Amino acid sequence: MTEDERRSFLLSSRDMVVGALTAGTLVACASGGPTTVQAQTAPSSPIAAFGWEINNLGTNGGGVFIKVQRNLTLNIVDADMSFSPLSPPAQPGFADVLCRGQVSRGGPPNFVGTEVNFFPPSSPAFGAVQTYNPSGLQMGSDSQPFQDTFLNVILKSWITSDATASQTYRHVQVSPSLSLNAGDYLVFTMSGGEITVDAEMQVILVFQ
Repeated sequence: MTEDERRSFLLSSRDMVVGALTAGTLVACASGGPTTVQAQTAPSSPIAAFGWEINNLGTNGGGVFIKVQRNLTLNIVDADMSFSPLSPPAQPGFADVLCRGQVSRGGPPNFVGTEVNFFPPSSPAFGAVQTYNPSGLQMGSDSQPFQDTFLNVILKSWITSDATASQTYRHVQVSPSLSLNAGDYLVFTMSGGEITVDAEMQVILVFQ
């Protein structure tokens, strides 16, 4: 191979490597044959996290709400939720905590009642919730499916007379791919039952 041929070969090899890096893929030759390595050129999704707690949740509720500062897509919501009794109950029974994550469009939420319920508009894609109860069981339900609800979890545990082994915990991850506009609010609520508990929610938000 002449000097000019060698120079041309090296220049063409350099251009192939540069082109591969620009495209995000590098092909490397090793003794075992060609190996494709994917270059990490794209930035990772932004992540934010927060936590909140109600340390005396009984037949009432509480909520937090967070203003969305720019247009974004909420891709993943990862939530840890738990409760534990604060003291032995007057008598054994169930404790429950309803945990919800929803969106208030265009402004802060309007909460309803001491249980701090928040009701977004009903989803236009579905009709009302109807029940079938031929045995006359005690039933209850929401009146309709609500739109922009991305977290809807019930925590329930039997509380013993001495309140031992009565804690409960859930980890939930959802992928709502929910489009949010600047001025919308994320709304998180917890409402409880008759037995007073300490309830906590830790949330991670992945968005773009």
